[in-house]
Amino acid sequence: MSLHHLPFLPRIGAVLALAAALASPAHAIVGGTSTTAFQAVGTGVQVTPDWVATVQHAAPNVGGFYNNGYGQRVVLARFDAPGSGTFPNNDLSLLQLSPIMGTIPYLLVAADSFPIGTFAAMAVTISSPLNPLGDGNPRGYGRTNVTEFARILDEGSGPMTVNYLLSYDTTVHVQGGDSGGGLFYGQVTDQTSPLLGLSSALLEDTNFQPIGSGFVLLSAYRPWIDATLAANGIQTIRWVTAVPEPATWVLWAAGLAGLGAMTRRRAA
Repeated sequence: MSLHHLPFLPRIGAVLALAAALASPAHAIVGGTSTTAFQAVGTGVQVTPDWVATVQHAAPNVGGFYNNGYGQRVVLARFDAPGSGTFPNNDLSLLQLSPIMGTIPYLLVAADSFPIGTFAAMAVTISSPLNPLGDGNPRGYGRTNVTEFARILDEGSGPMTVNYLLSYDTTVHVQGGDSGGGLFYGQVTDQTSPLLGLSSALLEDTNFQPIGSGFVLLSAYRPWIDATLAANGIQTIRWVTAVPEPATWVLWAAGLAGLGAMTRRRAA
């Protein structure tokens, strides 16, 4: 398993979702075992009959194979998001697959955007997290919440563009082999739950204990995704507005900034 340890600080102005994130490393998740409990999910998510969205650090190369519940297919072309290549910077790729017999449905993909640093307890389903008991067996899915959108993380040597939805659930988090798996809004029921993002990083504290997960928000890359598909075929993403804007969404600027300040003083 190849791990890249990156201490980071979410750059979200005065808003801090959790003070624990102030000195937390993130690392890539490579290897492990994926599950095909959701047909469209493998090491990536098949969003159209011939296209897969996945994370750049785990994407197979041209001529390699992509596997999910619909079978095995050859990767005909791979397109890495502009600015990717250094994990976790813009950790997104698109794969064009070889033709296959049979019907594969289009997946709904959430077109929603999020204000930087916005706090919300939004229910989501992570596809193919490994069993938290540590036996390595895929259980298919895990339900959690995402609490914040962060566009930039500081990995120590400078800011990195990540466009992450962040989840700070310490009992349901991405683990080895989950990279590229889907983050779905609500509870997954066949093809009706919109895809929000892709599993990219496990977030750890300075003692390397998991504190949460980082997921690439697909809607942040919509112009590049649409242009790439339009230039290389006739299939298009089926974007939908999936996430309501309840009155409970608030910016905890003053309160959480104060909490972060107290934590820094305590650590000094």
